[in-house]
Amino acid sequence: MYTTALIRRHISRLQLGRLFTTRDLLSYGRRAAVDKALCRLVRMGLIIRLARGVFMREGSQIPSWFEIARAKAEAFGKKIMRHCADIAVELGLVTKGNPLPTFGVAGRSSSFRAGDTVIHLKAISPRKMQLGESRAGQAARAMWHLGSGNFMRQHATIAAGDLLRGDRNELRRSAFWMPAWLSCYFITPRSWAPML
Repeated sequence: MYTTALIRRHISRLQLGRLFTTRDLLSYGRRAAVDKALCRLVRMGLIIRLARGVFMREGSQIPSWFEIARAKAEAFGKKIMRHCADIAVELGLVTKGNPLPTFGVAGRSSSFRAGDTVIHLKAISPRKMQLGESRAGQAARAMWHLGSGNFMRQHATIAAGDLLRGDRNELRRSAFWMPAWLSCYFITPRSWAPML
């Protein structure tokens, strides 16, 4: 009961909508005691279990799949980002994305269940992670996703078409993270200015 009281006090201090994980609470007792306390609080209706080990206070707005996946990944010291296939669909480079919620992760691929939905975390290379989530980084990762055999000059025009000057400069500066078949379009402004 002492562990439950400590966890209740911790949770009551959290803002509505703030996700927390079992790992955030391990300083309040042994793992078995923390798990039992969380189970009790779910049954009492004080917290909502979003996925295994991921919770939020009752009365909070249900978060997106990305927020749930990020909380789960960060509990294990991993970083996630939008998956390249979904960005490629959004930019109009391909017509099909991932059928289920899927995110790129620095680390091994895994999946977990959130309610009735399976969320996938697919491993992506450290170089793709370095490109980041900025508009330029997303455009670069989407083009990279196509692969050298499917990539055409027009894809670069489409992906970079809505980028501002600063984004284009960032794309050029980050070209050294890209594979050679893609970076050659962005290394010098002269090589890709006509596309934009």
